Amino acid sequence: MKKEIISTSKGLNIFFKFIGVFILLIVVSISIGIIFNLKFVNVANIESSQSSFLYFNVTYWERAETALVQMREAYTTLITELVICVVYAVLFFLASFIFKDISKGASPFDESQIKRLKTISWLLIGIFFVPIILPNILHWIMIPGKYISISLDGMRLLVPILFYALVEVFIYGALLQREVDETL
Repeated sequence: MKKEIISTSKGLNIFFKFIGVFILLIVVSISIGIIFNLKFVNVANIESSQSSFLYFNVTYWERAETALVQMREAYTTLITELVICVVYAVLFFLASFIFKDISKGASPFDESQIKRLKTISWLLIGIFFVPIILPNILHWIMIPGKYISISLDGMRLLVPILFYALVEVFIYGALLQREVDETL
C-alpha cells in the first residue's frame, strides 16, 4: 500500500478520534454543569439550529406558561442536543476505526469496514429522527399539556441518503474485490 495512503489514514484516524473525544468532553462538561448548577451553563438560551434548505416545522402546544415549564422546555432541548452529540461522537470513533484499519493495510472493502459504514449510515438516519421523536417524548413526560411538534430539515435528510448511497457503492466494490480475489 502506498505510504501516502497510510499516512493520510493515520492522520484521519487521529483527527476523527480527537473530534469524538472533544464532543464527549463537551457533553460531559455540560452535564456536570447542569448537575452541579454551575453558572457557565445557561440552559434557557439553548436553541436548535435551523438550516434554510427545505425546513418544515409544525407545532401544536396547549400549556400554561410558567417558569417551570420554560425550564423543562429548555431541558428537553438540551437533552435532545446532548443525545445528538453522543451519536456524533460514536460516528467519529467508528470513522477513526475505519482509517486505523486502513493505515494497518486493511482494505476499505473488507466486511468489517462495510459493517462500520452501514452502522454510520444508520446512525446518520437516527440523527435525522432524534430531533423529531425525542422532544415529543420528553414533552409528554416532563411537561403537562398537549404537545406535538414535527420539524423536518432537508439537510439532515440529505446527508444520510447520500451516505447510504455511498455505502451501497462500497458494498458493490467489496463484491467485485471478492470476485477478483476468488479468481486469482
